[in-house]
Amino acid sequence: MASTDSAGQPYVDTPTLVDENIRATLVKADRAGYGVRSIRLQIREASGHLRQGPEVPLDCIGPLVSAMIELVRGANNE
Repeated sequence: MASTDSAGQPYVDTPTLVDENIRATLVKADRAGYGVRSIRLQIREASGHLRQGPEVPLDCIGPLVSAMIELVRGANNE
């Protein structure tokens, strides 16, 4: 279930194998560097600090997820 950040943007935190979370935030077009809505990825450290990560335009999410799945499938075959 999504929460909302201080800018009113929805986000979801996903736990990692260490004491951190990956945060995915839906960024409004007027806040995104691309001028279109995007997903911002960040790491929330155990201390609560957010490390800035990439911002991916929504139109690129499908190809990005497909590429990640391809990499995971390849890793499973090694």
